[in-house]
Amino acid sequence: MKLFGKLVNFEFRRFLPIYIMLLAAVFLLQAAGVLYYAFMVKSEITESVMKLGIPKEQFLQDNGYVSIGNILSSFLFTLPIVIAAVTIFIYVLFIWYRDWLGKNTFIYRLLMLPVKRIQLFFSKLAAILIFVFGLIAYQVAILPALQVILKLIIPVDYRLDLTIQGMIRSFYYLKFLLPEKFIDFVINYGFGTAFVIILFTMILIERSYRFKGVFMAVFYGIGALILVFSPYILQIIVKGYFYETELLWMQFAIAIILSAVSVFFSNHLLNRKIRV
Repeated sequence: MKLFGKLVNFEFRRFLPIYIMLLAAVFLLQAAGVLYYAFMVKSEITESVMKLGIPKEQFLQDNGYVSIGNILSSFLFTLPIVIAAVTIFIYVLFIWYRDWLGKNTFIYRLLMLPVKRIQLFFSKLAAILIFVFGLIAYQVAILPALQVILKLIIPVDYRLDLTIQGMIRSFYYLKFLLPEKFIDFVINYGFGTAFVIILFTMILIERSYRFKGVFMAVFYGIGALILVFSPYILQIIVKGYFYETELLWMQFAIAIILSAVSVFFSNHLLNRKIRV
């Protein structure tokens, strides 16, 4: 377990400089979005209330109170988090290939460590999960700071301050990533983890069989995709026999089984097909 922890720490530190820059970019871009929105609304307030003499009550009735929730689903606010998510997804692919393509084919040094090779697989998976959960926790943590920026610009009479829970509910992507029900949390991240495991297995297939492995990996991925969506194919055949919740649980069960098969197959590839 101690060696596994060192492997996770090693994988985490390799991506940490980029990850820190990514988090900083998320805050700066979202802060810029809040500033743009706040100054635009303040200009409307000044134009309507101060210059045109429209009563404050009439302005609020026509436009509503200003809150951070008004911008949370906007393009300016969601773009940084999408960029961060895409960057982590790219690293999911790169996390294995950098070991092969790096200086002195670093993968061979990793494979010669006195640990079970499958631990390399799980350490990379754990690092990816840490990055994902870290990004979500960071997004939640900076929401109050972004609301403070809005408070500094918009007068209190025109502003509606939200709680953390209110901001999460207003942010569609965050509401999906942090569902209120624990079972939804398990299902969402269960599917996400299964996807990463299958993708890791596809990479190991390609690395094990090279040119032939490209086609084998694509075939494996397509097969996994068909199996995951097979309940909906079955639903068409039996003409709507199952409830939506039953279809979801069938999908989830298939994803878990595919994950177990992929881990077993990856262990076989690491031990039998990849040589040092």
